[in-house]
Amino acid sequence: MSDDNTRSKADSEPLEAIPTRAWVVLFVCSASMFLLLMDSSAMFVGFPFIEERFSATTSRTTLSWVVTALFIFMVSSLLIAGRAADRFGRRRVFLLGLLLYGVAGIVGGCIPVVWVLIVTRALQGIAIAMLSPSGLAMSLREFPLSRRAYAFGIWGTIGAVTGLIGSPLAAGLVEFFNWQAIFIFNGVFSFAILVAGLIILNEEQEMGDRTPIDVFSAVLATISVAGLTLFLVQGQEWGFLKAPSLMCLIVSVLAIPLLIHRNSSHTHPMFPPVIFSQRSFTVGCAGSALCQIGFFSIFFGLPLYMREVWNWSPLRIGFALIPLNIVPFLTAAIAGRIVDRKGPRSMIIFGGLWSGTCFLIMGFFLMDPGYSYLAFGLLISGLGAMAIGNNTTIATLLDIEDGNLASASSASYTARRLGSALGAVLTAAIVGNRIGQDFEDAYIWVWILGAIAYFIGALITYLFYPKRGEINSPV
Repeated sequence: MSDDNTRSKADSEPLEAIPTRAWVVLFVCSASMFLLLMDSSAMFVGFPFIEERFSATTSRTTLSWVVTALFIFMVSSLLIAGRAADRFGRRRVFLLGLLLYGVAGIVGGCIPVVWVLIVTRALQGIAIAMLSPSGLAMSLREFPLSRRAYAFGIWGTIGAVTGLIGSPLAAGLVEFFNWQAIFIFNGVFSFAILVAGLIILNEEQEMGDRTPIDVFSAVLATISVAGLTLFLVQGQEWGFLKAPSLMCLIVSVLAIPLLIHRNSSHTHPMFPPVIFSQRSFTVGCAGSALCQIGFFSIFFGLPLYMREVWNWSPLRIGFALIPLNIVPFLTAAIAGRIVDRKGPRSMIIFGGLWSGTCFLIMGFFLMDPGYSYLAFGLLISGLGAMAIGNNTTIATLLDIEDGNLASASSASYTARRLGSALGAVLTAAIVGNRIGQDFEDAYIWVWILGAIAYFIGALITYLFYPKRGEINSPV
């Protein structure tokens, strides 16, 4: 029987049933995704008010750390958090992350002091790193192998729901209370998930790998990611060619080969070498990072355009971004079913080409006529966002064994977040401090940047990602 006939037969076979418990665990763990994405929406809406509150006594550079501290500590901690989840138990790390996030949020909301805000945001970054890989790994373990893409689809639906209501909810909290209410709300919500996790999640989901953690590798991993993240996030403020930025980049570049050598030669490597030998993992990480560059160039830049050129309020901007998430919200689960049968490769290729094309059309033709035209463009582009969605993450984890899921998830998530940072940095570099007409003219290059990133991501996936039924050869 030919390979095509074999694949057709496999595609026609009924999918495995999903246990009820799998749905319950997925709901609890994906609630943390709502929390994390809500944080991003809240900072977008709330930061102007935080800046207004402290601008008389605190520089804008210092205030920017309220946002960047979380991001830097999150990305720097992801790799270690994933390994710690494999080593000490995913349930334990997940619940501890919820506790840390909740305490930090309430403290930051109740004590309106700049240095307290910065410290608590850094702690929340570490907490997010603890939540992401462990929660996803616990959810996937409950689902049959043939239904994991569908689980990702549901996970993506949670993200789309957050996109629909996150910004308006955060804007409402600021409007009717104050910016501190954002921190307190997220803290209380974190505690609610913690209580549910204590009841639902059990010790069987620990999957603890008792192999000792190589502390030196952990330090090298932190230095390499933190240095690169600082360079990307703070380089715009410091100047990319200034000594502090260059020092961060040099330290990161020097730490990476040391980490690779240490990991490949050590008796108990920090990261299982097998995950990096999988072509689906390495190519998937590259495609994921590129798609994140494309998405965040627009997600970061479009609100700037609305505020700078159209002079819109944060509340109006929050509602204006809703069309981008409508299609992913309605179709994420369906996309998961398709990927269960067909694999993620074709969906990522289609999503990259569709999103890139939509971005070019919106950038050149739909900005000047006004928001109604742009809203339609955002709605249609959501089809590409649906096709890509969590499929880039699925692509990285499809061939990973259960025991390495947390480590692989953290590495994959790190690639996504670095792509997000690079998208925001490149957008900031393009628009700079331009205002008025100059800003409007420059912004077309943001759309071009997003389109190019999506096109390259689709091309890499087409050329190098294993086809369905193809042997996943080592890189």
